Amino acid sequence: MAKEKFLLYMLAGIFSFQAVIFGAGLYFCTQSKNVTEVCPNIGQRYEQTFNVMVATTLALLTGTALSTKE
Repeated sequence: MAKEKFLLYMLAGIFSFQAVIFGAGLYFCTQSKNVTEVCPNIGQRYEQTFNVMVATTLALLTGTALSTKE
């Protein structure tokens, strides 16, 4: 399997896993009577995690593309 294809599959897996975890967390947070105390800044935390995932994957893809050109 090509490195690029493997990394894209990993990216899809990471996004899917994060979506499931975020959905479960959001569900349990909304079950609470006081959401702001139980789950403060949940959207901001998810956005930060998402940005790190994308940056890491793009860095790996860029590094793979550069190594194949040499």
